[in-house]
This record gives sequence, structure tokens and C-alpha cells, in this order.
Amino acid sequence: MNNIEHISTALTARQQGLQALLVLTEQIRELAEQDDWAAALNEQRRRRAMMDEFFAMPCSPAESSAVASAIETMLNVDKEVTSMLYRQRGTLSQQVNQSCRNIRNVDRYLSNTSM
Repeated sequence: MNNIEHISTALTARQQGLQALLVLTEQIRELAEQDDWAAALNEQRRRRAMMDEFFAMPCSPAESSAVASAIETMLNVDKEVTSMLYRQRGTLSQQVNQSCRNIRNVDRYLSNTSM
């Protein structure tokens, strides 16, 4: 049994749930970095369902620090992913605008040529 498996078996079900949320959050970031937004969205939906299930149960005082830290980590990663998404959106918007300009220029050129 490797160290990760040993650690996972030593964790409570709640700790494993929290760990799974953090792993999934990191996977979402990796997919965003790869510009695989469809997969990132699917994982985001899956994470949301896991979060709903996890947070349906009250947080004990003993685990509140770990939960708060995990929430902070998820929020920070979400900010990074949102920034990547806005940058991608801006890039796509610029590409669309350039394509529209190119089409208009071709139309003008064609309308000014004699046939």
C-alpha cells in the first residue's frame, strides 16, 4: 500500500469527501489551463453536486478549520479559472471582431472591382 492509499484509508468519510472536492477543483483548473472548457464545465457540475451533498451535513467544530481552509482553496482556484475564462473570452471576442472586419474588407474589395 503506497502512502496516498494509506492516508486515504486513515481519513474519515468527511475528510475523504473534502479531499475529493479539492482534487476535483484542481482537475477543473487543469482543464481550464488546457482550454478544455466543456470538460471543465462538466467537472464543475459534478463538483457542485458533491458540494451540495458534503455541505448538507453540518460541520463539526473539530473539522471547521479544515473545511474553512478547503473552501478558501476552492475559492482561490475558482478565481484563477474565472480569470482564464475571461481572458479566453476576450481573445475569442477579438478574433470574431477581426473576422468581421476581414469579411467587410473583402466585401468592399469585391464591390469595387470591375467584373
